[in-house]
Amino acid sequence: MSPDTLSVTLRALSFVALLQSAGIAIFIGLFRPLLGAAESEIRRVAVWSAAVALPLLLSQLILEAARMAGDFDGLFDWALQRMAFTSAAGAAFFIRVVGVILILAATLRSGRMAQGSALVGSLLVAISFAVMGHTAVHPYHLLLAPALITHVLVAAFWLGAIPALYLATWREAADLAGKLIDAFSRVALRIVPFLALAGVVMALVLVRRLAVLAQPYGWLLLGKITGFTLLIALAAANRWRLGPAVALGATRALKYSLAAEYLLIVGVLAATATMTSLYSPEP
Repeated sequence: MSPDTLSVTLRALSFVALLQSAGIAIFIGLFRPLLGAAESEIRRVAVWSAAVALPLLLSQLILEAARMAGDFDGLFDWALQRMAFTSAAGAAFFIRVVGVILILAATLRSGRMAQGSALVGSLLVAISFAVMGHTAVHPYHLLLAPALITHVLVAAFWLGAIPALYLATWREAADLAGKLIDAFSRVALRIVPFLALAGVVMALVLVRRLAVLAQPYGWLLLGKITGFTLLIALAAANRWRLGPAVALGATRALKYSLAAEYLLIVGVLAATATMTSLYSPEP
């Protein structure tokens, strides 16, 4: 396995852990009054996600030296390691660590202060994506940065909501689970369009020529768009058909749909990790 392949793998896994922990923190902040028996387990998932994110983030940053050297001998080149830790990737790493620690500490307790800390941590996680990569160096970074932060926040909320809703269908009474799913769907209906809008803005700014779509970056971008379209279709089914059935005790179909959504989002994050690590939108 090459350093690039290992780096992309760690990057994708860190995206999942990061966004899941941030998303659950946002979910709890929004819907805690509707959480009953499932709250402690939902918090536990957030804690484990944050805890797993930390070593993944550190491993990925350490591996940057190997990527710069072209082989794993670079891991022991302290000059390259210093370059990695003082680069934009290093800045993103430290911001993410602070964000994850805030989320981790906040989800171990309850209260308004904990809720505020979790939301600040989630925001820092989103901001960290805008301090490195194409967004940070692009001439239109003042337009791209808010779009990317919005994109990441909504994606995190969606990803984090899936295990939370799944656990709610297991642990909560049918009527309470139905109310929670309905409340989530109403919020998602308002904010998911911002995910699409932010994605369109970034694509229009970054992809300046259609020729890019015939290159690996473009293929992965089209794959992400396809994944998002399928997610919208599943979300619509959850909103109008499967979600209301939960209040009547019919949960199996929704659980399968949530599992499919989760796998699709993980696939989209894997595509994102690949395209941002190995490819450029420049033709």
